[in-house]
Amino acid sequence: MNANDAVWGLAGVRRLPREPLALLGAIALFLLQDLAISRIGPESDAAWLRAAAFFVATLLFVALALVLRRYAAAWVVAAGILMNFIPMAAHGGLMPIAYEVIEASGAFPEITEDTIGSQVENSKDIVLRRGDVRFYALSDRFFVTVPGYGPNIYSLGDFVAFGGVALGVGELAFYAVTGRLPLALLAGTLRRRPRPATSPG
Repeated sequence: MNANDAVWGLAGVRRLPREPLALLGAIALFLLQDLAISRIGPESDAAWLRAAAFFVATLLFVALALVLRRYAAAWVVAAGILMNFIPMAAHGGLMPIAYEVIEASGAFPEITEDTIGSQVENSKDIVLRRGDVRFYALSDRFFVTVPGYGPNIYSLGDFVAFGGVALGVGELAFYAVTGRLPLALLAGTLRRRPRPATSPG
């Protein structure tokens, strides 16, 4: 590649619409939010930072969904984040997980009854009794073993958000190949469809 090729390549990046770059930012924000919540415990001096990161990131996700409204992935990820927001907001920014769910999985022997009421190390979860979990349906309660990652317990919102991230990667790949967004292409196709003729009344 010569200097001219490099210049034209950079010019092409600058011509990209804001949506693809914002979508990459949304994915990065999702990962950074998860990292901040899992690494800062409720007893830490920086616990306020964890709570602030949680609430600010959630608001940014909603704002990004408006910026990225042409992407189906943006709405799917935002829906997953909001689903997680409900139980986490009810528990101080931590995702509740019932001890009974952990015990039934048999995959985490290091988590005992002594852990109840505490945040799981390097995790966004707080272990509680089933009866103390608010919005249990949206809490971490689905035990899944992912090849290459291992066993873990996920929420319904996690599945929705992960699906949105995967959809976003697919949409970016489609855009890179065609220069069009799937939803925009679909909308254009629908607009071009002839309307059925109406018979005179």
